[in-house]
Amino acid sequence: MTKYNNQNYLEQKQKLQEIGTNLYRIRTEKGISLDTIAEETAIAKRILVAIEQGETEHLPEPFYTLALIKKYASALGVTDIPDYTVVSDSEPKPIKRPLMWFSGFRLHSIHLYLLYLLLVGISVRIIAFNVVDNQLISTNETLVTSTLEPKNSEVIRESLDSISNPSQLVSQSNNEVTVDIDLKDRCWMKVIVDGKVIFEGTLPAGTHRTWKGKKQVTIIAGNAGGVVVTYNHGTEKLLGKPGQVQEVTYTVN
Repeated sequence: MTKYNNQNYLEQKQKLQEIGTNLYRIRTEKGISLDTIAEETAIAKRILVAIEQGETEHLPEPFYTLALIKKYASALGVTDIPDYTVVSDSEPKPIKRPLMWFSGFRLHSIHLYLLYLLLVGISVRIIAFNVVDNQLISTNETLVTSTLEPKNSEVIRESLDSISNPSQLVSQSNNEVTVDIDLKDRCWMKVIVDGKVIFEGTLPAGTHRTWKGKKQVTIIAGNAGGVVVTYNHGTEKLLGKPGQVQEVTYTVN
């Protein structure tokens, strides 16, 4: 219950008792029960009893109590109800503002604003980090792809179709053809043994391969200067010049 100073509280209680007595008299004269009033006004019966008996300790703030009294009086057909709320509280009530408490710390709007700025800054840094990270991943993928695949594979294939010089033909009297290659540099190669393509791809530097055929072995290299060839266990020989597309066929007489 709101605390009043003694004089104001007594005056207000007296006015409320006068109003309640009059409402009780009018209700009983009209033969209307409290249950009927409670049903019609949607006011709890205990509140109606407190109004009639002037029990301020069982009623809400004076402003709300006056609204209930007017609603009660309207149900009885009474329109002239004096305002008994002229008596004010002894002390002004402070305005209650919502506060948040964390470990004894009172969180005001300025703290929320600073927290908002912090979250925005963190979000911007995360987005920027993800963008840079994606760019690095894309760059690395490009570097890996360019390393694993021949840079000029399409150019090499087109060049093979437009080689002006006929294929070199190396023959030797033997029952089969044996071709060994050692790569000094990364090179795209295509190997055809007895008319069948048995290899096409890029080999790294340091690779050693051997191919044997009954009739012929054809070597096509995109970087002939990086390919050392040994034909039928003979002398080592460069297939061509660096960067040159070369095609050489080794046969049995």
